[in-house]
Amino acid sequence: MSVDASLEVLGWIVPVVLSGLVGWLSRGLTRLHEAEKARDEAQEARDRAMQTGLRTLLRAELLDIYTRHVVRKKPIGVSIQDEAERVYRAYHELGGNGTGTWMHERIMSLDACRDEVGGAGQ
Repeated sequence: MSVDASLEVLGWIVPVVLSGLVGWLSRGLTRLHEAEKARDEAQEARDRAMQTGLRTLLRAELLDIYTRHVVRKKPIGVSIQDEAERVYRAYHELGGNGTGTWMHERIMSLDACRDEVGGAGQ
């Protein structure tokens, strides 16, 4: 085969090979992007579930304090009101509102008594 014929064959083969290589790389990048997107979506779902679970636990703590001190009228110490404030702030930052806010307002409106030693277990 002459040099001219070889160059002509290469002129046809090289674009075909390069085109196939570009297609293969493109498919690989697309798959990589899809896998990364799926991982991100799964992480976001886990984060939402964790946030919802934590918000639920914080609301339950507010409800417990509310029931003990507002409904049952058990005296409330300053440390319990401080705890209720910390719980409510975290609850609110996680998107909690509504009844949690309502309970918090009633807890904070109570007249707090001075805590006894070990008063946090009221």
